[in-house]
Amino acid sequence: MTILLELVKVKSATVRILHWLIFLATADLLLTGLYIGWPVLLAGAGEPYQTFVMAKIRLLHFSGAIVLDVAFLLRLYLAFFSTFHRDWKEVLPTPTNIGNAAQTMRYYWTFKGVLKEYRWVDPLDGLTFFALHMVLAAQLFTGFALYAPGIELSTGMIGIWAKTLHLLTDWTVWLFGGLPGVRFVHHLTLWIMVTGVLLHIYMQVWKTIKLRRADISAIVSGYKLMNINRGK
Repeated sequence: MTILLELVKVKSATVRILHWLIFLATADLLLTGLYIGWPVLLAGAGEPYQTFVMAKIRLLHFSGAIVLDVAFLLRLYLAFFSTFHRDWKEVLPTPTNIGNAAQTMRYYWTFKGVLKEYRWVDPLDGLTFFALHMVLAAQLFTGFALYAPGIELSTGMIGIWAKTLHLLTDWTVWLFGGLPGVRFVHHLTLWIMVTGVLLHIYMQVWKTIKLRRADISAIVSGYKLMNINRGK
């Protein structure tokens, strides 16, 4: 049997850039968040104010959160209004997507049945992305809820920023029974996110090696291999 493969464009440059921004921001938040949650002694040269490690780590953590926020909102916008491909329908947990995802998962586990090819979003990947973005949203709200009490409620831009954060995130304090509960959920969603990211990376490597569709290179070049014809 001869299988003919063709390079097909599946991701725009903007989507690829946002993907890597989200990846780098998530990595930054993971590493700095681990230090904030479980600080260890880090020594440096100079006066104490020059070696204020926690303040520097928190600055990196907050900067990563801002990058993640902006990239997340831009990616959400493209899901609905992209001129290349609008993929919001492909990541929602609709009955069709759930059924196709279950079929795809069955093939991965048993190698039985038929593995359908999807140019845009694999249903299993789509549902994984949806779940991870919901977890990501929970992290963003709980993270800013933990950050908001440290801002002085003053006048001017700082006051507006503080009031805006309280307005958007105070509901998490009520929902999770106070800041300790918010902190617990923030840490819990961190490990859910880490597990999901590791699973996502593993599946892309597996598909690239086993199916030879260049799934990993697609997020770099924008193209992947697809079967266009089969014959003897």
